[in-house]
Amino acid sequence: MTIFLFALISKSAITAMLLTTFIPGGGQFYTKRYLKGTIIGGAQSYILYKGLKTQFELNDVKRSLKESSGEFLAERKTELLDLRREVAWWGALVWSIGILDAYVDAQLYDFESNITMDPFGNPKLTVSINIHY
Repeated sequence: MTIFLFALISKSAITAMLLTTFIPGGGQFYTKRYLKGTIIGGAQSYILYKGLKTQFELNDVKRSLKESSGEFLAERKTELLDLRREVAWWGALVWSIGILDAYVDAQLYDFESNITMDPFGNPKLTVSINIHY
């Protein structure tokens, strides 16, 4: 329990990636990116729902094919297999983006930026070199 609480206090990239892997949008919420967490978590949840729904429907069609053969059922099985493959690819893409985003957010969590504006409202770039000896 102590290790888990310690992991939630620090913003480590590994924790963010693991949370996104197992909880849709978890890594984004962990790094306090609530809007991104909602969007990515919603996309991951939808992909998971669509994949499970397709698999259950495919199981029903396979069961019906064992009982009676029909051209319609064979075509439907092919359609569902194609849909399952497509959902799996989209799922891999969405999950990969979520994990990568959680990693980047955790790495940049304490990043401080000091952007100044010129009188016209444009960002002003200041370059400085600090030499310590």
